[in-house]
Amino acid sequence: MPVEEGSWHGNSKSFELRILEDDHDIREALQLRGRAYSAIGYDIEKPDGEYTDHFDTLATTVLLGAYDSGRLVGSVRLCFSLPQSLATLPCASHYPALKDMHRSQSHGFVEISRLSLEPDVANISYRTTLYAFLVRASLTAAMATGVSMLLIATRPDWVKFYRYMLGFQQIGEPEFYPPGDFKITLLGGSLEQARMRQRLQNRFFKISEEEIASMQNAIGRTLSRADHAEEIKIAV
Repeated sequence: MPVEEGSWHGNSKSFELRILEDDHDIREALQLRGRAYSAIGYDIEKPDGEYTDHFDTLATTVLLGAYDSGRLVGSVRLCFSLPQSLATLPCASHYPALKDMHRSQSHGFVEISRLSLEPDVANISYRTTLYAFLVRASLTAAMATGVSMLLIATRPDWVKFYRYMLGFQQIGEPEFYPPGDFKITLLGGSLEQARMRQRLQNRFFKISEEEIASMQNAIGRTLSRADHAEEIKIAV
């Protein structure tokens, strides 16, 4: 779905955001991911319909779901780096240029990945608003956890969106990021840069301090139950 500047208008209250922790909710999100990736041309063949990898099971990973009237319609995965390692980021082994950047970042990275929309929702305006809602939620989570840099590996048709809305820049050359059927571009930008950029852009992306505090509370509870949660720097 091509994106043109100015087309992602919508009400941020159109969807309900949930942090997915229940096994049933996680399986539902992984099945939605499988359907979404199959629909855009990836070769996803899983008996249970789930598309997953080991990063989904790490203590440093958080899954977010977007619901419309109780129905899951979209999801996104947030993977946080460790203070001295990029091993918890899915993109790390595919984009060597990231290693040099890691040395200069004091508060770590978060990678936004596996953003998936329910493929049977055909309305373009609805899908664009849903996509923007999940990106907005990811930015809110980054603000809540105080990371230094955001990363996203995306298909070429979405590069314009992230450059325009958040000021992201390309890192290295496009690579065959899993599942590997197409070359994917890695984009990144500092959290402060993204915050400044989103204040100047569409009001849909303006995030209040109350929203950040709410996300901080919710995501902090999730990470505190993880074995390695103490290794992720949570802003206070």
